[in-house]
Amino acid sequence: MKTRVSIFIVVCLNLLGITPVTAEKGVSGDTVLIGQTGVFTGPVAEPALQYRVGMQLYFDEVNAKGGVHGRKIKLASYDDQFNPKIAAENTRKLIEEDKVFAMVGYIGTGAVVASMPQINEQRVPIVGALSGDEGLRDPKNKLIFHTRASYGSETDKMVAQLRSTGVQAIAVVYQNDPFGKAGLKSAQAAFARHGVKPTIEAPLDMTKLEALDGTIAAVSKTQPGGIIMITAGKASTAFIRAYLKTGLRPWFFGVSVLSAKALIAALGEDARGIVIAQVVPAPTRGTFGISREFMAAAARAKSTDTTYNSLEGYITAKVFVEALRRAGKDLSRERLVSALESLNAIDLGGYVIDYSGGRRYGSNFVDLSIISKSGQFLH
Repeated sequence: MKTRVSIFIVVCLNLLGITPVTAEKGVSGDTVLIGQTGVFTGPVAEPALQYRVGMQLYFDEVNAKGGVHGRKIKLASYDDQFNPKIAAENTRKLIEEDKVFAMVGYIGTGAVVASMPQINEQRVPIVGALSGDEGLRDPKNKLIFHTRASYGSETDKMVAQLRSTGVQAIAVVYQNDPFGKAGLKSAQAAFARHGVKPTIEAPLDMTKLEALDGTIAAVSKTQPGGIIMITAGKASTAFIRAYLKTGLRPWFFGVSVLSAKALIAALGEDARGIVIAQVVPAPTRGTFGISREFMAAAARAKSTDTTYNSLEGYITAKVFVEALRRAGKDLSRERLVSALESLNAIDLGGYVIDYSGGRRYGSNFVDLSIISKSGQFLH
C-alpha cells in the first residue's frame, strides 16, 4: 500500500512540474553549510586567523547579494590547537554531527593528513588548505583542490634567489612535526633541482624552543650565508632571536605560513631584512586585479585585516563560490567536484587557477617579500 501511495505522490508532483530530489548533506533551500578545522589559538594561530577572516570577507559579500543560487554560505569553524588528533575529531564532528556539504580552507599539513581517511571514506571535497605539502598534491587525492603553490615551489624560489646573489652555503631548519617534515622534503627536492645540498638540516624540537644552544651551534658551525626556515610562529622567532646572539646575520628565508606580523611584534628591529615567500600577490599592489578587489571589499567591511594570509583566504573562498555557481542549483558533492575540475586557467585578476589535466593544485604563484625597516614589505 505504501508503495502505491509513494508512486501516486511522485506522479502528482511530476504533473505539477515539481521533481522530488534527495537533498545533499549540508544543503537546504537557503543555506550551504561548509566546515573548517584549524589552529585558531596559541602561538602559531595568526596565519590561520587571517586566512579565516579573508574567507569570511568574501562569503559575507556573496551572502549580502543573495548567496549562490539563492543559498547563503555558512561556515562552521573549529579550533584544533595545531593538534592532528583534535583536527581529526573536528572533521568527524563536521561530517557526522554538523553534516557539512564540503570542507573549505583547512589549516595545516597535520590537520589535512589526519583528516584524509574520513574525507575519502565519506567522499567530502576539500577546497583550499593552508599547506604546501607535496604529498597532498598527488593526483590520486581526488577530493582535495589546492589554491596555493607548494612548499617545493616556495623553496625552489628561495634557493634560486640565494644562489643568484652569490650565496652558496645554505642551511635548512625545520619544525620536527608533520608540517616541518613535509616542508623539509620539499626543500630537499628543490635543492636537488639546483644541484646543491644544504649545509645542514636541523630539526627544532617544539617542546624545547627555550633551549636551542645545541641547534644554533650546529647550524652556525656550517657558516651559512642563508638559512631557509620551515617554521611558523614561536619556532621562527625563537630560532632567529637565538641565532642573532652569535653575532652573525645570514639571510633568513621563511615559508609563506610565517607571519610577518608576529615576527615584527616579537623581534622589532631584528625583523628587518627577513625574506618571506608569498603564494598570493601583495594585497596592496594595485597592479593585480585580485588585490584591488580584495582591498575594496576590506574597505567596505571596515576591515584592517589586509594581510597575505587574509588575501589567500579570500581567494580560496572565491574559488569555492565559482565552483558552487558552476555546480548549479541541484547541488551535490559530485557536481561540485566536476565543477572544480572545470576551472581551467581561470584568471581571478592576475592570479590564475588551473585544475586542467587532473591537477589538484590550482596555482604555482610564488613571490618573495622582504621586511623593511618600517615593518612594511618590499618586493
